[in-house]
Amino acid sequence: MQCQTFTLRLENAKDLEKLNRFLAQVVPIQVSSSLVTGDAPFWSVLVFYEGDARAAAHPEPTPPPKPAEAPTSPAFEALRKWRSQKAREEGVPPYVIATNAELEAILESNPQSPGELSQVKGFGKAKASKYGREILQLLRKV
Repeated sequence: MQCQTFTLRLENAKDLEKLNRFLAQVVPIQVSSSLVTGDAPFWSVLVFYEGDARAAAHPEPTPPPKPAEAPTSPAFEALRKWRSQKAREEGVPPYVIATNAELEAILESNPQSPGELSQVKGFGKAKASKYGREILQLLRKV
């Protein structure tokens, strides 16, 4: 019996495709999963299996996203630029300020107030309080 773990990010369907490809190559004995909460929640999946150790040890890599798949709207680019600037100011990686998925969710929900912004998945009250005014002003300009 062998074991393999997978991380399924909620905003990335390719992770599930990778797990499904793996499961098609082996004989699963037991599969268990757990939701890991936080700023970017994800599922952690543990697979006990029998099968080809070589295929299981080296599942097909997930190809990087193609540039055409990335959002390129002017509003998204403005948010990314703001995020980069804010990350430099605070000395943190840009994803600490907001992930691409969070920026996309902001654009989808089109919040009009900090309260609405705090309802955006992954953003919450703390980030809305800290960055909300700047984000809402930026969105009104684009």
